Amino acid sequence: MSQNFLERCNEKMQSIYDYCGTKAKQLYAELLAAVRSLYNHCEVKAREFYAMLLEKVQLLYNGCLEKIAAIVAQVKAVIAVAKIQLAMFDRRVRLHVMSIVNKLQAKQQEIVGRMKARYHALRSTWRRNQHFTFWFIPADGQNIAKTHVKKTHLKYAMTAVASFLVFVSCTIGVLAHFAVQNEQQKQELAAYKQTKSEQEQTIRQLRLMAETNQKKLAALSKLEDQVRSQMEKSGAQLPPKSNASDYAGQGGPVLGSANPANIVLEQEKNIGLEADAKKVDLENLLSAIEAENYRREVTPSQWPTSGGYISSSFGGRANPFGGYGRDWHPGIDIATDYGEPVYASAAGYVQQAGWYGGYGIYARINHDYGYQTAYGHMSRVVCRAGQYVKKGEIIGYVGSTGYSTGPHLHFEVIHYGEQVDPSSLM
Repeated sequence: MSQNFLERCNEKMQSIYDYCGTKAKQLYAELLAAVRSLYNHCEVKAREFYAMLLEKVQLLYNGCLEKIAAIVAQVKAVIAVAKIQLAMFDRRVRLHVMSIVNKLQAKQQEIVGRMKARYHALRSTWRRNQHFTFWFIPADGQNIAKTHVKKTHLKYAMTAVASFLVFVSCTIGVLAHFAVQNEQQKQELAAYKQTKSEQEQTIRQLRLMAETNQKKLAALSKLEDQVRSQMEKSGAQLPPKSNASDYAGQGGPVLGSANPANIVLEQEKNIGLEADAKKVDLENLLSAIEAENYRREVTPSQWPTSGGYISSSFGGRANPFGGYGRDWHPGIDIATDYGEPVYASAAGYVQQAGWYGGYGIYARINHDYGYQTAYGHMSRVVCRAGQYVKKGEIIGYVGSTGYSTGPHLHFEVIHYGEQVDPSSLM
């Protein structure tokens, strides 16, 4: 009787052990499915974060380019207006001076003509006479007086008068020249003050715009550093940053031979160099992000089924078909329900799809970076050789074809011709 009791106890213990094993496998499968779901959710969020950062970087970069183009256009417009104003002022001054000179020349010619006429008349009289009489008649007509003067004395008197007239003419000419020059200098000084005031106002505005653009470039640099930090955490290969010494700021307490306009132009030049460097950095960063996204897309990392658990691991194992022998298992077996969809673990081109010996219905996909994945024992396949499939795209359904003891998916990963444990990539 005790023997029967022990047998019943053993049977009861065995049933409890089997029940606990089944429950443990179910809990393991549920936990694995939850972990896969969380991983996929995190991957989707990471892609959204990368896309959002990329969009913000592109918008900020475009805004900086527009501001820099507007500043350059304003500087060119100021220079063009200054050149036009200087040309117009020079023309007005030249016309005014020519008008004054022409008037003086006409007056001079008129005076010279009169003097020549009087000179010829006096010369004729002078040649005909040796003495000259001068009459002095008062206003009342009484006490009229006269005097006789020799020609020689008149020569001396006329020479003195001529010398005096020449002196007066030269004095008038010099004073007229100084007057014209003084008026011209006054006009030039007024125009210079006006131009200087406008240029100082423009320089102040350009300085404010340059400071604003420098702040935006600093914000862009911080955002770039944040993007690089996030990419480093994800293991991406980052391109080097540009050499900042090409646009580094310099200064001192004195201007030397320079002027405030040179400072603004030098600042704009450095802003342009920094913007060009940022453009190159962002383009390289964008290329790195695209390369990293492509690497993730073509690297086998997605669990090939919507659930299930590993019923047979990678490597050596006991023969699943009975007997005492052992064999080498080149992949993992994922036990799940019959007819569950099978997903491509990475993007690539289908190399083979169809029946393949002991694998039953089988598919093999070529990926980049030397990776290949294989899927066996499916109930049916929905891809064809030569077709490009995306990561997560359905390529078949779980079955039990070929050498199989029940519904499961045989999953292999080959890297540069060598089979590796798929669990290390999931």
